[in-house]
Amino acid sequence: MSENNDFKQIQKQTQEQIQTQRATLNQMLLGELIGMNDEGIKDRIEAELIDNPALEEVTDNQEDSYTEPNDDGDEESVDTTPEVDRQKDDPFESPYTQNDDDSSGDDGYDDGFALIASSRRRRSDADVYHPPVVNEASMYEVLMNQVRERDLTERQLLIAEYIIGEIDDDGLMRRSIPSICGDIISRETEFVTPQEVQEVLEVIQDLEPAGIAATNTRECILLQIEDMKGVDIEAAQLAHTIVDKYFEAYERHHYDKILDSLGIDEAAFNEADKIIKRTNPRPGNMFSSGERMSNATHITPSFVVNTDGKKLQLTVVNDIPELQISESYEIEYQRLSNRKNQNAKVSDDEVTIKRQYESASNFIMLLKMRQEKLYKIMRAIMLKQQEFFITGDTKTLKPLVLKDIAEETGYDTSTVSRAQQNKYVDTNWGIFPVKYFFVKKLNDNDASATAIKEIIKDMVDNEDKTKPLSDDKLCEELQAKGFDIKRRTVAKYRDSLKIPVARQRKALRAD
Repeated sequence: MSENNDFKQIQKQTQEQIQTQRATLNQMLLGELIGMNDEGIKDRIEAELIDNPALEEVTDNQEDSYTEPNDDGDEESVDTTPEVDRQKDDPFESPYTQNDDDSSGDDGYDDGFALIASSRRRRSDADVYHPPVVNEASMYEVLMNQVRERDLTERQLLIAEYIIGEIDDDGLMRRSIPSICGDIISRETEFVTPQEVQEVLEVIQDLEPAGIAATNTRECILLQIEDMKGVDIEAAQLAHTIVDKYFEAYERHHYDKILDSLGIDEAAFNEADKIIKRTNPRPGNMFSSGERMSNATHITPSFVVNTDGKKLQLTVVNDIPELQISESYEIEYQRLSNRKNQNAKVSDDEVTIKRQYESASNFIMLLKMRQEKLYKIMRAIMLKQQEFFITGDTKTLKPLVLKDIAEETGYDTSTVSRAQQNKYVDTNWGIFPVKYFFVKKLNDNDASATAIKEIIKDMVDNEDKTKPLSDDKLCEELQAKGFDIKRRTVAKYRDSLKIPVARQRKALRAD
């Protein structure tokens, strides 16, 4: 009797472990999908269609828009307080349902100030669409924006600028710390120690994407393994050991040597190998350019925010193909699931059919979850920055960090970070990267760095050109307006706006 109880307990633990591993694998896959833009998702879907015969693209004629038209044929705008208006055949109906928790209470705006409507639509092949050309932020700009959100001193920010400036297109920082110290000392006439540079480097290595600013490929992979969440701990630890101690052997595919040295079996190695292969040894390649200059590129917005007076409508553009399970696989899977003798021997072909069916079903589910999370995150951003979406005035942008949206949506900060990368939103005022709406709080009066830059621009545009405002004067006027800002920060913002110094702006006479 005791032996039977022990067997049942072991069986239960095994089932729970398998379910946990599957859940954590789904978390990893979902994180990858959320971080992709539409082009990346299309490539991933194409690969899945090739690899898994159970998965196929829906070819039936379908509605091009998920927004229900009104009697006049126009898109219907509704308040988000009631349930979102949607078509009955909307494949994303369940994830997009607005429950009481989503719509009740303080949504971040005064009653009557703005009505937020939401919809999803698919752009049909018949739609004439020309991807716009925008300036995509460079790796330098993205990393500096993240650094400015950290609690660093002016001295540390200066060091960070030099470190990030030395990161190559692969995302690695190959220059030595002593050489960076020498650059700062010679150019800035400010003595810094290798320890100070090392401390700032570690801050930068903690930024997104994981592995950025690593000093070599091995360190880059280690940083990414350490950053992974929801993975099997033992497999991750083994993967870390393999890369840390046997990286050269791993690169040369001397796997037998690794197995013998660590005393592990092939199954354990394969699990660790899966984790290693999920890393990106060149994290810089996710950016359009490793240079400081922005790179003009064609992009397709993932979101559209339409503004009509004080009413906003959010659309999640769904350009990815709709997927379904192959009918033959559906029939065969149901036959296998419903047969009476479930203990009968299963052939290799039947095992393959079940595995491919479940993999295809899981992939479709993850795509729907991706759309749900992107929608909720963008909706939260829109609510926080609604005044900008209504007026187009950048001075109305409020301080906003990833943590704010994470708390609003209940998602992890890393999920919000992935969702805003390489994604764009089309507004009445132009096309903006989603990360544009995450702005640093400058001081206690809730001023954002973006708003301060806009004020500086307005002050320069309206200055007396025969007596242009110096950085000191700009600083004084900003302080008089209640902004706690330093001259050096003013100079940095002016430089980022590509506004020359006062002596270069001086004119002999007013226009």
